[in-house]
Amino acid sequence: MRGNSAITTVNYENKNGLFVFVSFLLLVIFITFVVIYYISNNIVLTELGYKLIMLENEKTALEEENKILEFTAETLSALDRIEKIACNHLGMIRPKEVKFIALKLAPEISSGNDMGMISNNYEIEKNFWASFDLKDINDLILGVLK
Repeated sequence: MRGNSAITTVNYENKNGLFVFVSFLLLVIFITFVVIYYISNNIVLTELGYKLIMLENEKTALEEENKILEFTAETLSALDRIEKIACNHLGMIRPKEVKFIALKLAPEISSGNDMGMISNNYEIEKNFWASFDLKDINDLILGVLK
């Protein structure tokens, strides 16, 4: 019986040794995967950080370009510049005198659809403002009289 128990002990020790070896191997593999995962996450975060810095620099450059374009647009649309171009290049001149005349419009006449309704259109005053040069008005009046 003694020989039989020695085989069982050796077999049992081999099974224990194999179990410890497999457990250790699985633990090493698990730790290796955790380390690889951690390192790959750090690499990805570093790449994203570089990309973020690059995008912030591009944003700053675009904001500066936008400010330059806004300044250029304001410069090109300045009234003094437009007036100078109109006078020098297009041959326009400023009128010497501008008069404003207020004309009272005729009241609105309602259509025949609402015959029984009393219209209060006469109470509403609507003024039409027009700007004319006196010389143009005189020419218009003289043209009508001829």
